[in-house]
Amino acid sequence: MSTASGLSSVIVLVVEDEAFSLRFVSRILQKIGITSVLEAENGTDALTVLEDSENKIDLIITDIEMPEMDGYELVRRVRYGAVPQYKDIPILMLTGQDTDSNVQKARIHKINGYIVKPPKIDQLQMFIEGALGL
Repeated sequence: MSTASGLSSVIVLVVEDEAFSLRFVSRILQKIGITSVLEAENGTDALTVLEDSENKIDLIITDIEMPEMDGYELVRRVRYGAVPQYKDIPILMLTGQDTDSNVQKARIHKINGYIVKPPKIDQLQMFIEGALGL
């Protein structure tokens, strides 16, 4: 199974409050073969998308710093079962800074990967495949 076909059925929720970053990540996902991308502007919107989605979402890619509900709070709520069927969903975090504090928080929140913005195509593909076990 080639990588592109392996990712073609994957549904990703991208949570990002900056329109440019959201479009950038969505374009990279399309380039690596992911055609189903759902979007949310913050953690509150993301929980609504998770609750309302007709199809099973396979992966969340979320920014950390967002208004209303940041990425860490979103992850905390997902991991504690706010939307029970997604309690163990793979989650990748996007950040502008790769600090020790952020890496430590990523471990605590059981995050599957930590990507510094802007993500490179091969790096994002590697993290996605790793998080999904491909």
